[in-house]
Amino acid sequence: MKYFISLDMEGIAGLVSWSETSQEQRELMTGETCATIEGIRSVDKEAAILIADSHSRGQNLLLDRLPQDVQVVRGYPRPLYMVEGADATCDAALFVGYHAPIGTRNGSMDHTYSSASIYEVLANGHVVGETELNMVLLARLGIPFIFGSGDEQYCGFSQQFFPHAVFVTTKWATGRYSQRTLMPEASKTLIRDGAANATRQLMSRGRTTLADEQLQGTVQHEILATSPSTWTVRFLTTSACDVAAWIPGSRRSGGRELSYTSADPIELYRFLMSCTVAGKYDKDL
Repeated sequence: MKYFISLDMEGIAGLVSWSETSQEQRELMTGETCATIEGIRSVDKEAAILIADSHSRGQNLLLDRLPQDVQVVRGYPRPLYMVEGADATCDAALFVGYHAPIGTRNGSMDHTYSSASIYEVLANGHVVGETELNMVLLARLGIPFIFGSGDEQYCGFSQQFFPHAVFVTTKWATGRYSQRTLMPEASKTLIRDGAANATRQLMSRGRTTLADEQLQGTVQHEILATSPSTWTVRFLTTSACDVAAWIPGSRRSGGRELSYTSADPIELYRFLMSCTVAGKYDKDL
């Protein structure tokens, strides 16, 4: 079977702020990625692995530490950022090092795609985080979300949308930049075991069953399966919204609020990516 791993940084055990050294980030992110792969392959020995290195500029993983038969999506910008490379050949999605949405109390480095410009993102009226936004596209491809790891608030938030997935808590934040954390080896052990359990469930129950189950429930269906779907971005500043409002097809409904409706999840995702770029421009003014 083929597994898609999307890797972020803010939910990695031990990392407390964006000011951490690049090398420390890379070491710890690579370690938790390797643990995820080990967990998958402890159950599915022939597993094919595709990893999207999805923090910042996508240049985090230490490639010489990874199994040399995996493939990695690297670099930035790219149209589908955190889910770049995923397609219908993927049998399951695992998100490693993820974090709670912007505005979450005691969420480790909480944000939603852009800490510099975005205040909140809604999918069909529901406040969502990066996991839910990413899964709008993957769910349309029939890919089940089977595993997520990150801080306590991330796990609690996303588990309400994906109750059938396995979640592993790596740390407990006491503020945006403070936390109680597992040690790297302890975190890797839990991630290895969690990924193994998720893989075992996938192989015993099947991709189609799990993909169908993740659409059960009114909120899940509204977020993941409604078509056409409307995504709404609430910006931190009116000037960021001024620039983003130039996106063709977008509709402005307030000083800081912009929406986009489409039946194509790729269009929705590109709208969101364009909003983050608009926010970067606003920051430079």
